[in-house]
Amino acid sequence: MAFFVGSIQAQGKSELNMSFGADLTSSYLWRGLPQGTLPALQPWGELSYKGFTLGTWGSYELAGGFKEIDIYAKYTLKDFSLQFVDLYFPDYVGLNPDYFNFKKAETGHAAELGLSYNGSEKIPFTVYGGMIIYGTAIDPKVSNATELNKSVYVEVNYLGSLKDINYNVFAGFTPTESLLYGSSQFAFINVGVSAKKALKITDHFSLPLKLTLAANPNSNKFYMAFAVSL
Repeated sequence: MAFFVGSIQAQGKSELNMSFGADLTSSYLWRGLPQGTLPALQPWGELSYKGFTLGTWGSYELAGGFKEIDIYAKYTLKDFSLQFVDLYFPDYVGLNPDYFNFKKAETGHAAELGLSYNGSEKIPFTVYGGMIIYGTAIDPKVSNATELNKSVYVEVNYLGSLKDINYNVFAGFTPTESLLYGSSQFAFINVGVSAKKALKITDHFSLPLKLTLAANPNSNKFYMAFAVSL
């Protein structure tokens, strides 16, 4: 699951905020792993109050292929965030498409609990670490496919800017064996750079663009994706 800046916001006199938007991407890359093969529309929305955020995010291939629907909750305190996200895959082969089915070894859901450091002006780094806490069908053990592996993913980002372009250099790895991430041991699976720029259309309207170049050293794959916020 990944977000790209671009939203419509509504804010009153209270601290309750709502934002929503959609991105159009040439391909959906998740942690060095392609999700589907076609361009995708990715709508999202958030409701936040003070440090609490409740949101949803989805990805839909334009030709009706891969689909994903996520719901997440996040609490942010100063430079740190605690996040829980439920990922739902309605069309994965072999998984039960019933949204309310959470039975082991057949549910179309997976969930991750994560903690992040969000960086600051003085420290232009972000760090995220997350663990799968349910969804056996998505993340099974090698020795027993009915048991949860509890795969872990860690990602470090360096944030920078060059003229009117914001960029981040990232490196993501899994510390242990994981069928979910395709690793037999500690492995870097998501290394690359992304750049964002607002393309000025008129004096009052700009179109946010994003280009990502990413490699998965564990699988010897290289990817490029382009996204635009609608």
